[in-house]
Amino acid sequence: MGLKFRRRSAEKRSVADEKISWQRVIASYLPPRAYSPRTRAALEGLGYRVTPVATRGRFIDDSWEPDLRIVGDRQIDRIPPEDYLPRTPIVLVTSASAPRIRDSRVVGTVHWPATLERLYPLLQSALEDTPRRMARARTQLPGRCNYDNRRSIGSVVCLSEGGCLFRTSEPMAADRPITLLFPLPLGAMISTRAHVINQRGECVALAFDGTESPVRNAVAQYVEERLATASA
Repeated sequence: MGLKFRRRSAEKRSVADEKISWQRVIASYLPPRAYSPRTRAALEGLGYRVTPVATRGRFIDDSWEPDLRIVGDRQIDRIPPEDYLPRTPIVLVTSASAPRIRDSRVVGTVHWPATLERLYPLLQSALEDTPRRMARARTQLPGRCNYDNRRSIGSVVCLSEGGCLFRTSEPMAADRPITLLFPLPLGAMISTRAHVINQRGECVALAFDGTESPVRNAVAQYVEERLATASA
């Protein structure tokens, strides 16, 4: 049986519509260069406030009890010992040549520099009751679904690398295969095969199928930029 962590309720806050209304506090023992560009800002847009422990006036965090710690292999000896309560989960950021660290609190390891793609599923798995694999962002992109020699015009209102919510007034049956087209900024047009997961009111949940790497990368980059902008 794996180590169980206490999932504390997220801190509530009042924010604009583009931002979510809660935050979890992440203690970072790493310098800014340990993260890829926009990663910390995107995590903020997702509700994870990455706080450098050095900004708290001392290089420990036991006085404010973060929800999770992001630690480098060189800082592992600066955090509370393994039997310290509460059992706060750890994400370890290491170089490819770093020695293996055995600590039951470690929920995952990523290589330097830490990216949103690698960090997000680990934070979700450690902290959320219903974890997601991919980050998603609110959008308002015009879109079109083609299926069965028909065309449905609508908008992509939520987007991730693996799927989206498509708002349309037309009913769409579950498992129906479609082709989705929508533009990204700077003139990039996305075209991908997808299928319907479900529909609630005017919002259709779509999962992308066999999306080519350049398309997935373009969508992932847009989502990260959108989240980083929302946190500013």
